[in-house]
Amino acid sequence: MIRINLLPYRTARRQQQIMHHVSVFFGVVIIAALLALSVHAASSMQLADLKEETLHLQKQNAELKQKIGKIHNLDALRSDVERKLQTVDRLQEGRFHSLKTLNEIAQVIPDNVWIKSVSSSGSDISLTGLGESNKAVANFMRNLDQSPLFDSVQLAVISRIVVNNLPVRSFNLKFRRLDESKKDAVAHKGGAS
Repeated sequence: MIRINLLPYRTARRQQQIMHHVSVFFGVVIIAALLALSVHAASSMQLADLKEETLHLQKQNAELKQKIGKIHNLDALRSDVERKLQTVDRLQEGRFHSLKTLNEIAQVIPDNVWIKSVSSSGSDISLTGLGESNKAVANFMRNLDQSPLFDSVQLAVISRIVVNNLPVRSFNLKFRRLDESKKDAVAHKGGAS
């Protein structure tokens, strides 16, 4: 017996295949859209993280620049303090240097000689004063020359003047102050001989 199907099964099958292809197409499109959306979301989150990290690094960079500026200021301040300490040391050394010089002059000056002024430039000393006689000035020069602190005593000028109706000698001496290190070296050489 032969059966005849009067229903158009081919058309229904074709429509079913078309519907299947359309649903597969839309499924692929939806999956592709979801994938693209997830990739976009992931990259957006990475971009947000990178922006946040960049802001954090910029903040750290600004803090480090500020600290570097403080370090440069500290270096400048330290060098300024060191320079000032060196100046104070030189002044202290000069103060004692002058004190020792004046003390030594006071030790070797005879009673009949008076000093009017003392000036120094480095180790060179210039001294002006009054003496009772040429002999008093010569004794003063000899005492200075025998002093372990002075060297090269020279009489620049001596002249006769009258002070309070008394004749005196006005003089100008130039001599050199020996350095402590040179004086110690001379003493060691003299002791070794």
